[in-house]
Amino acid sequence: MHPRIPHLVLAGLAALPLAAAPAAAQWMANGVPVCAAAGDQSATRAVGDGAGGAILVWVDARSGEPDLYAKRIVSNGYTAPGWPATGAPVCTAAGAQVVPDIASDGAGGAFVAWQDSRNGAGDTDVYLQRITADGSVAPGWPTDGLAVCDTTDVQANPVVVADGAGGAIVVWLDYRSGFGLDVFAARVSATGQRRWARQGVPVCRDTLDQTGAVCAPDGAGGVFVAWEDARYSTNVIPVADIYVQHLGSGGAPASGWPVNGLPATPSSGLRFAYAPTIAGDGSGGAIVAWEDYRNISSGIYALRFDAGGAVPAGWTVGGSVVCDTTGDQVGPQAAADGSGGVVVVWQDYRAGSTRDLYAQRVSAAGARAAGWPSAGAPVCTAAGEQAAPRIVSDGDGGAVVTWYDYRSGNETDIFAQHLTGAGAVTPGWSANGLVLCNAPGDQQSPALVADIAPAAGGGSGCIVAWADHRNGVDYDIYAQRVTGQGVVAPTVDVPAGPAPVFRMLEPRPNPAAGATALGFELPAERAVEARVFDAAGRVVRTLAAGATLSAGTHRLVWDGRDEGGRPVAAGVYLVRLVAGDEAQVRRVVRLR
Repeated sequence: MHPRIPHLVLAGLAALPLAAAPAAAQWMANGVPVCAAAGDQSATRAVGDGAGGAILVWVDARSGEPDLYAKRIVSNGYTAPGWPATGAPVCTAAGAQVVPDIASDGAGGAFVAWQDSRNGAGDTDVYLQRITADGSVAPGWPTDGLAVCDTTDVQANPVVVADGAGGAIVVWLDYRSGFGLDVFAARVSATGQRRWARQGVPVCRDTLDQTGAVCAPDGAGGVFVAWEDARYSTNVIPVADIYVQHLGSGGAPASGWPVNGLPATPSSGLRFAYAPTIAGDGSGGAIVAWEDYRNISSGIYALRFDAGGAVPAGWTVGGSVVCDTTGDQVGPQAAADGSGGVVVVWQDYRAGSTRDLYAQRVSAAGARAAGWPSAGAPVCTAAGEQAAPRIVSDGDGGAVVTWYDYRSGNETDIFAQHLTGAGAVTPGWSANGLVLCNAPGDQQSPALVADIAPAAGGGSGCIVAWADHRNGVDYDIYAQRVTGQGVVAPTVDVPAGPAPVFRMLEPRPNPAAGATALGFELPAERAVEARVFDAAGRVVRTLAAGATLSAGTHRLVWDGRDEGGRPVAAGVYLVRLVAGDEAQVRRVVRLR
């Protein structure tokens, strides 16, 4: 027994039966809490676990400075066996760990890359960690990650993809030259061994800045990389092109590719192109899309390259039009369609000053796919703005899109939409998307994985995770699942390990000199009791005495006073909350 936990509280908990988790899902309206630890949790990234669930990574300030944590949730919403309830540490080294990216390791775990300032804020480096399916650090990997590149000056903004052989390829921006940002890459094996040069190999080291790098695997141990390139800018005429490079499995440019890459954009005219996104074509090549201002207002263009750097027939050198209608089209995101083409989603201003979302499918031959409108299919045109779309393939020519949405007013919510391979809204889904979370406070920065495992109750759905401010103090991580048939928070007959009937969140703030908020999540209607105990096991305050509450998020507040309204002494107190036949305890530290 822990010496600071009173016998009375432990006896009360032991007397209550711990019900085994049912086979039905834990998913609930407005999502399940993935991590509600102290401090902000933000910058969520996600990847599928290969079994209908997801592995999430985020930036976590529970210790006061940004660290990285991860968590695997299975297809019914429960935490996967072996993973801590508030996430497994990916890196808690000194300094800030930020800008995470994640890729599958092909064995139920994940690779996580990030920007790391353990060597000083002005000398950030790139690190990589492999986490196994049970939440542990993979054998052979350092506790706080492998230094992929820790040479002089700044290395930043890493992105990571699987190499197809159990390892990973990391791409980042690099200032080691001291004359501008370049793009570098490194390949690392499943056991943490470097396959290329110690500090990475150059993707592009041309003059001026190369920024905004994105990448896609080539299916043969290499990688395609796209970026914004200012090599032809002058003091008088700024230029922003999109360039692409293909590195082979050994880290050198593939046959047919020059040292500093090939241009995707035209070599003349008004050249302001930004925000590249890239997807493999399934045949050893890749398709890159971007926002392009060649006609003053921005449109979306795309180009396909084969493995040898040639542009296949049907595509327009300099970029085929995806959408160039009235208003600006910006911020594209692309996903492979499974047939050699892509589905691209973007933010669209054709209706005026607010952003809507549109999408287009482009075939392997560079043509608009059958059934899709020439200016794109509407994903969401609801009132207010729709922002930060993310997209995944549905495995059947269509795609699932998620975003955060202002239609309810000043607070943002999380929505999702599913378009078929013919550009129509999938039956069961709403014209302007399904609401996944409209809890109080902002929900932002969604991350998305496809849910196509048969055991998950039907394919073409998704699991979405986001940063959530419903507690009104700081951001937590929540997640939600929607099936291919448009059912949100579905029941899934997947066995789960022991899990509580409800979740009691971390008190906020804690320690506290004033009031402390005590949040909890109920999966169904429950009678709730909540009491505060002192270190001797005496009841200090009753906060709830059997009131029946509905399913969803609730909050109790303790003002730091006893039953008589007197301020309690400084020290450690325990809050015991009973919901139905389950009980949980949280510690609260009171300050004078």
